[in-house]
Amino acid sequence: MTTARDVLTPDALAMLQTIARTGSFAAAARHVNMVPSALTYRVRQMEDALDVLLFDRSSRQARLTEAGSELLREGERLLADIDAVANRIRRVATGWEPQLTIAVDSVHQ
Repeated sequence: MTTARDVLTPDALAMLQTIARTGSFAAAARHVNMVPSALTYRVRQMEDALDVLLFDRSSRQARLTEAGSELLREGERLLADIDAVANRIRRVATGWEPQLTIAVDSVHQ
């Protein structure tokens, strides 16, 4: 059985952002160079692993459910954290100090 950890990848979270931004599965599929059925399958995998519906499919528009909106918010935070970690690692690898210390001498004569 597929677990949430298996399907909640950075790519899947970015795909969720694209669907929400474009407003449709078809438009999002074009944007990420996938066929709509493959994109829909990946969303269904996420929904099955989480046991929730992420999108209201009652209309042609892809509207996030409350659970989908929460996943989008948390996904954006996770993607930002991943980017921040990658930037910190690059800075460490290139010799940047991870911390700056400033000392102020407040003694006046």
